[in-house]
Amino acid sequence: MSEATEPQLDEFLEIRKPGAHLTEDAVTDDFVLMLGVDLVNYTKFPRVDDSVTYPKANLDIRQQLDVDSGAELPDYSGPYRPDLRFTDFSKEALATKFLPWSEKYMQLCVDGWASEVSKRYGADTMAEIEWAAWNDQVAPELERMKDEFLPADAVYDDPNQRVPQEERARTRVVYTGLFTPRPDAIDLSKRELVTWLLGSHEYLLQCIEAWATQITVRYSLDDMFDIQWTLWGDSVLPGVKQLKEEYLGITGNTVADWMKDLQTDATAMPGKAFDVSFEMPEPDVGIMTFNRCVAVDQWEGMGRPDILEKNCHSTCPKSMIVTTKMYNPNMKVDILAIPPRVDPGNVCCKWRFSMRDEDDPEYVPVELTKRPSQS
Repeated sequence: MSEATEPQLDEFLEIRKPGAHLTEDAVTDDFVLMLGVDLVNYTKFPRVDDSVTYPKANLDIRQQLDVDSGAELPDYSGPYRPDLRFTDFSKEALATKFLPWSEKYMQLCVDGWASEVSKRYGADTMAEIEWAAWNDQVAPELERMKDEFLPADAVYDDPNQRVPQEERARTRVVYTGLFTPRPDAIDLSKRELVTWLLGSHEYLLQCIEAWATQITVRYSLDDMFDIQWTLWGDSVLPGVKQLKEEYLGITGNTVADWMKDLQTDATAMPGKAFDVSFEMPEPDVGIMTFNRCVAVDQWEGMGRPDILEKNCHSTCPKSMIVTTKMYNPNMKVDILAIPPRVDPGNVCCKWRFSMRDEDDPEYVPVELTKRPSQS
């Protein structure tokens, strides 16, 4: 990287933090020019009709700590709950299912990045990128996250700082430890357990954002978006679906099952980065609305709706479409709204999920398994 762009690197690292917000003069013109991105042939998904707008609202209630319905759910194997809060789950479920699940989700994501980066650039470059991501972006936030999300008596000693420099090319970063559930987690209050879960979500975002940032500053935004596009659909999403079945009890192939998956997804939990709401106006119709999204905050704040458009189109539609097909080949996705936005008062994006019927040209005939004939 040239000396001319080095001063802007710190600004880029700051911007890529989960929940980062920008002031009007936070970014220099030189830095904006540095983030050039080729959108000439980017036509994977059509633009949404700009004439349709959806006002945004603060409707995400999942993270509310002081409201407990008394449901004490052991997992999410029961019916879809439109008013789901994480406090609806029992302490045992939060301590022994949700917290381990969230950590495995995080590990699945960073392993996906490591594998894809290694395939493209080689194992040595992957190791260099991983250690730079950890030391430059994750490690400086560890103490803050511990103090903000974990109980006062929580202790964390970063094992990665004890790895000698000469061994790092052959040693993966250890991501576990900070939000790993401890044996006495069941003794914590429900407020403490939900706060822990929300912290593990921010930590997950911090880790994957660190990988994304390193790829961007070393190669390009186009390379980063292409890696995201590949790894989410090809490796992360199938693994995530399996984890949700194993830990959260989410199975089945209906729209309601898919809505439960979305409500609990560890990359879109509520907090500093997202405000998401869910509704099912009809039995086989689900709608998910991102009222606020950190990507929109970041790129609109930089005055780069072109980058925002590619950011949102590079991963989100694929993740929605691929995962709905994993649930049911006849579940379809309609994008009601997606950046660039017409007005800051509109929602960031809006998605509609429904089922195809046999008259739909894209209907996939499902052949049921036949019982063996009795001879």
